[in-house]
Amino acid sequence: MIVAAASFTFACGAAAVLGQVAAATGGASWKGVSEVVASGRLTSSGLLGTAQTYDDLRDGRYALRFRLPVKGTSAQVYDGHTVWARDISGGVHPYDSWYPRARAVTEAYLTRRAYLDPHEITGAACVGVANGASAPVAQVRLVPHGGIPATLSIDTRTHLIDSVAIRTPITTDLTTFADYRQVGALVLPFSISFSSTYEPANADRIEVTRYTIAPRVGAADFARPAARVSARMLGETGSTTVPILLEGRQLLVWASIDGRPAMPFILDTGGHAILDTVAAKALGLRAVGAGVSGGAGAGTIALQYARIKSVRIGDAELLDQPFLVIPYPYDFYERGRKAPLAGILGLEWFERYAVRVDYARRSLTLTSLPAFRYEGHGTSVPMRFQEDMPLARASAEGHDGSFGVDTGNAGVVVLYGDFLGRSGLLAKHARGYTQLGKGTGGANSGRIETLSRFAIGGHTLPDLGAYFTQMKSGSFSSWTEAGDLGLTVLSRFTPTFDYADQTLYLDPAAHPLVIPPNRSGLTFEKNRPSAIDVLAVRPNSAASELGIIAGDQIVAVNGREARDLSRADFLDAVTAPAGTALQLTIAHGAATRTVQLVLR
Repeated sequence: MIVAAASFTFACGAAAVLGQVAAATGGASWKGVSEVVASGRLTSSGLLGTAQTYDDLRDGRYALRFRLPVKGTSAQVYDGHTVWARDISGGVHPYDSWYPRARAVTEAYLTRRAYLDPHEITGAACVGVANGASAPVAQVRLVPHGGIPATLSIDTRTHLIDSVAIRTPITTDLTTFADYRQVGALVLPFSISFSSTYEPANADRIEVTRYTIAPRVGAADFARPAARVSARMLGETGSTTVPILLEGRQLLVWASIDGRPAMPFILDTGGHAILDTVAAKALGLRAVGAGVSGGAGAGTIALQYARIKSVRIGDAELLDQPFLVIPYPYDFYERGRKAPLAGILGLEWFERYAVRVDYARRSLTLTSLPAFRYEGHGTSVPMRFQEDMPLARASAEGHDGSFGVDTGNAGVVVLYGDFLGRSGLLAKHARGYTQLGKGTGGANSGRIETLSRFAIGGHTLPDLGAYFTQMKSGSFSSWTEAGDLGLTVLSRFTPTFDYADQTLYLDPAAHPLVIPPNRSGLTFEKNRPSAIDVLAVRPNSAASELGIIAGDQIVAVNGREARDLSRADFLDAVTAPAGTALQLTIAHGAATRTVQLVLR
């Protein structure tokens, strides 16, 4: 008989509840087990594949390996010291910033089933009883020494673990267990799901078909994953240099897909290989699967996958690569009358080549890793990884933190809410103006302030603009990072990224890029060919004094129709020298008027 949760009373004591879990899942039989291996069917992003999980019950090492059509093989392995990730491109890098290291401590504790040992649960506490799917669940919070807290939800009827929740930098990861069955002397789950509160549509589900219970640990099961050989340099020098373009302040590089004419891509250290659906259609690609992707915006956007035989930047080539295919809105790929933006290139290139960005000379140099030797005279900055974005230590007005080093950030330094609160910078700076931004997943919001100094790698940059944001979702909501730095910092240098050695080299630029401000007071996007949409107007600006308001549409600039202009073209216009006059034709509903806006 099932008793309704509302009429059920339960005295929740952590030691007693975990003792019941131990008894229900095998009791003393766990002491004779060294490794548990699960193999099964995987459902992920609308694709069907296979998965294996490996648990070292002695030392807490663990491994998870996925194989899926189109996406290929990916893995995450904790070897007892470092978490190694093999991404879907076949590249390998560590997760070695403070958060993944602390999380690995917790994951190792859970992998060892240390919570089943009465001598190892001194930090456990019952934090409540909640309604479960069929019975109340006791929630026990575990805080392993040096680790991240984890909350176990335990079915009070069966005494089996329903789920484990662990807070991440921007969301909560939830591992759910179901369909428990007897395997020898143990009771193990045959349904395991991995999801997050931020991207629940990306849940991965393993239906276990076989468990292997081993008295000894297979050491090879926890070795660093091998990178897939998929890069080659077509020239004989081991290096290739190609032009880049800063368009609307965004760093663009041209790449050829499967031998087709080169297309423009954003070069993004934290990004993955992405094609917009318009570009994928032009290339005749058929995308499969169904997932979502997030970014600097508050929400998520749908994605699918396609496989590409060849991607070339100059003489550097990657072979047999999976691409995310994302239906970005018009404002992402539009370039006026020019060829539309095709997508994003990122991690897969930085993992396989040393990458030098010369903003002053508008060039990009890719060097094969065996041939790379840094020969500059700049400073070296260690890089660490939380996931796929490189992190470097920097400081804002003397307050130190980890910052994403983001070539895809076309604007100012971004400071995140948690860091702003801890450092006192939010209270100190309150004279800036509100600004709206946009990233993958939608809009973001914040305030533009000026930092008296920003320091990285021994270099101090005075009077640097910064975007203070207190977003509650998306990558800008992270509590483990201080913020994100991009164009306004990196363009002061000629940066070289060496992911293999986890080093960023910063050579001060002889003639740093001059990034003029937007002198109009307008925040704008181009969401359709025929108009530039006004999103917001800064008070006491040139635009506000002309009565321009949010919702206005700019349909012509200096006599040129908006359909002949890109957003980047209009940004160039409003960042012209002070005193420049722009003739704007503005529509609002059925009314149209022409004004002369003089830049300040």
